[in-house]
Amino acid sequence: MKYNREEVREKFKDLFEYSLDLIYVNDMRGNFLDANDIALNKLGFKREETPDISFIDLIDKENLMNAIKVTNEIRKTGKQLKRSEYKLKTKAGKFIYVETYAIPLKRNDKIYAILGIGNDITARKLAEQKLRESEAEFRNIIEAIPDTFYLLSADSTILECRNYDPKTEIFFKPQYLGKKAQEFLPIELAKIVVENVNKAIKTQESQTVEFTTYIGGDIFTAEGRFLYLSQDRVGLFLRTITEKKKLEIELRKSEEKFRHLFQSSPFFIGLVDLEGKLIDCNEVVNTLLSGHTKDDIIGKDFREIFSMNEKNKVIIPALMKYFKSLLKGELKDSIEFKLYRSIGDFLWLKLHGSLIKIQEKNLVQFIIVNITETKKAEQQIKESEERYRNLFEDSPFSLVLLNSKGKIIDCNPATENLIGYKKEDLISKNFRKLPIFHPDSLPLLFELFDRFLKGEELHRMDIELYKKDGSLVWVNLQASLVKLGENTYVQTTFQDVSRRKAADFLIEEEVNKLKELDQIRKDLISRVSHELKTPLVSVCGGSELLLDFYKNKLEKEELELVSLIQRGGKRLRHLVNNLLDISRIEYNKFKLEKEKCDLSKIVREISNEMKYLVKQRKLFLNLELPGSLFLDLDRIRFEQVITNLLLNAIKNTPPMGNITITLQQNENWAEFSVSDTGVGLTKQEMDRIFTRFGKIERYGDGLEDIDAQGSGLGLFISMEIVDLHGGIIRAESQGRHMGSNFIVKLPIN
Repeated sequence: MKYNREEVREKFKDLFEYSLDLIYVNDMRGNFLDANDIALNKLGFKREETPDISFIDLIDKENLMNAIKVTNEIRKTGKQLKRSEYKLKTKAGKFIYVETYAIPLKRNDKIYAILGIGNDITARKLAEQKLRESEAEFRNIIEAIPDTFYLLSADSTILECRNYDPKTEIFFKPQYLGKKAQEFLPIELAKIVVENVNKAIKTQESQTVEFTTYIGGDIFTAEGRFLYLSQDRVGLFLRTITEKKKLEIELRKSEEKFRHLFQSSPFFIGLVDLEGKLIDCNEVVNTLLSGHTKDDIIGKDFREIFSMNEKNKVIIPALMKYFKSLLKGELKDSIEFKLYRSIGDFLWLKLHGSLIKIQEKNLVQFIIVNITETKKAEQQIKESEERYRNLFEDSPFSLVLLNSKGKIIDCNPATENLIGYKKEDLISKNFRKLPIFHPDSLPLLFELFDRFLKGEELHRMDIELYKKDGSLVWVNLQASLVKLGENTYVQTTFQDVSRRKAADFLIEEEVNKLKELDQIRKDLISRVSHELKTPLVSVCGGSELLLDFYKNKLEKEELELVSLIQRGGKRLRHLVNNLLDISRIEYNKFKLEKEKCDLSKIVREISNEMKYLVKQRKLFLNLELPGSLFLDLDRIRFEQVITNLLLNAIKNTPPMGNITITLQQNENWAEFSVSDTGVGLTKQEMDRIFTRFGKIERYGDGLEDIDAQGSGLGLFISMEIVDLHGGIIRAESQGRHMGSNFIVKLPIN
């Protein structure tokens, strides 16, 4: 809902013009829409700068979360339940504290803005802070002083005891808490306590007295200091005279520690009288001045010290002005200057001065810190910003700088080339109002920008932009935060990816075509396999029936023809079964029916079934098996794996070769392997053998005895079966004519 400044100004005219409070109006996002002169003066802004003011820029994260909470409260309840306090940063970078109450502005029962009424509570907050520091300082004093401390009420009742010392219990004991002095002290001592409590409250000044008492003929004396705290509270520090002497010794030690800190400080510390004469300083001066020692400058005016080098005379007026401001009690944090040394170089120094009192004498304390490295770092930052400007201008990618409101602060020449708009057409414009973004991208871009400002990390994204001539260009967008000086901006990078997007669309189209072709292939395999299975039953069954019943009645040529039909049918049936398994795998219908099986027994049975084929090929088969090894297996499917591996070994091993089947248990795994002394595998062949139709064609010398028949599906199906069992299958070979070894690992549990 659009904000009407004149409407609200007229409605709250008296409030804006005559209120002594801070009056402001902001939208639901925290952007300032209007404010009275008092509010603008407090924040240091001019009225024309109102559209650029945002709570996001004025308050820190903790205060911002509180402001969001209050805004949500107003949305929910239609009012603010209690006043809120905020710490706001002024345009000059200082802080003020404001206590505000928000009033929702509505039109058609919908809140469109918030009217805030605030009070400047900076003085109160600073006073509270000072009071807390004063109370904390007082507590620290109490904890630091070794004397026993008693808190007394106006009627001399003991309210609190700290740092209890047993040596003082002849006068006061902890069990006296809650009692008046008159109830446990001798009359004379009680009288002294009452008189000094009343005197401290009346004069608001501390009172020091001595307590003396006699116990068993011995005299005990303690020193008590009554300290005014408030109209109904007096503090009493109590110590024996012996403790006082100890305290004096401790004080001397403390002075020695101070002298040690004074001398060992890494910073220059100097004491100057009110005339500007150096009274004392530490040895750091030898390093700073380089060529002049502490003894050379003690007793000299600080102006004379700094003017020992002619080049330093230019800084004397600034130092004198700073010195005079300290003497007047004006607040001066520090002053920075360049000090030239006799060895030809210079140092950047930071001087901080303060008025102190030592032994009732007013002095000025100077602390000088060498900030040369800091200045070098600042110079490096400046140079870095200049390099950034050069990179910004020369970058082949479009770079755009935005402030937190989305307003374009700067852009480089590549941006003009990319979208055809001139720099002056873009600067100071809000990106939300530019006609360069495709309508489909706008909602997402607005959302991402707001999320990015809240600290979320965002990834690259591809979007379409409208160029000035109306054409579209695909760009890759990336955003990052950059700090330039004291300001933080959002840097957006646009890279022209039109060619890549065109290639992506082409690739996507081709991939879809390949997916369609692959689906056609799957459907064809499945359909053909099922269509072949029915006639194959008749072919295989008929040939077997002829051989069983008419074997002795058929002529030799007829018998060979029927046998040929039977062998071809079996081979075709094996191929069809493999094709059906492939189809089941691709449609995720390849399921296992596991049971506890003795793998050793299965291997022996299959080996016996293939003895005829092994003997026919003139091979030697060796079994290295345990007596039994039980596993959870789909017996039929795993027999298929063993058969495939053993048949491969038989087919690929020349006559007189060896085949070895090994089965062993290794911790939680069972390892089954079929090794042979056959033609072996090359690296290229091992990359293919476990793929669909990965049949390997071998020709050449030494390969005449190899059985090349097969579809190339057996090992692929075997791998799927092993994988469904949670196992691993792999092949090993040293190369051609070096044999091969197929290894299957299965989990025992």
